[in-house]
Amino acid sequence: MKGIFCIEGFWYGDHRDPTSVYPVLELIHRINGLPYIYHRCGTVEEFIFSIERWKTKAFHKKYPILYLAFHGDRGVIKVGKETITLEQLAGILGTKCEGVVIYFGSCATMNVNKRLLQRFLEQTRTLSILGFRQEVNWLRSASFDIQMLSYFLDNAFDSKGIEIIYNEIQANCKSLVRELDFRMEINEKIWFPRRRL
Repeated sequence: MKGIFCIEGFWYGDHRDPTSVYPVLELIHRINGLPYIYHRCGTVEEFIFSIERWKTKAFHKKYPILYLAFHGDRGVIKVGKETITLEQLAGILGTKCEGVVIYFGSCATMNVNKRLLQRFLEQTRTLSILGFRQEVNWLRSASFDIQMLSYFLDNAFDSKGIEIIYNEIQANCKSLVRELDFRMEINEKIWFPRRRL
């Protein structure tokens, strides 16, 4: 079974703050047996350290869903007091992402033009990237995560499998896709039909 490698920031800058996606991962694990690794980080250096660990074959082959849970804005994620652009993230990831999916659990990161997202996918060799085009409600997005991530567990991470996942999310999560302005962009090098959420 495919697993999730989750890196989460401190949402309100305080180690005492209980806000976290961890209970969502634990619930999916308890229901579906989803394996996951969870790290929390507050600096870019800690973020890069976790990414470097995930990039090793031992990790990303077993945990091909990279879940980045941070504050965000158009084309960026916010790690501590700094921002990382999609271009910078592509540089950090390199070309080690073949056959993986990256989920930006952050507000508005995916609110950029398709060309920029396709460049990111091509540079990193990522199969697909997912996220939101606007600021999202915490509870609604957590509910969406539980349903949406379950579709990745039983399908292959190839052109056919990602099409099945795309169609299942579109068919079964319609109202939340619309409400949260969710977007799923698939690497056009492996998937030619021009269908988008």
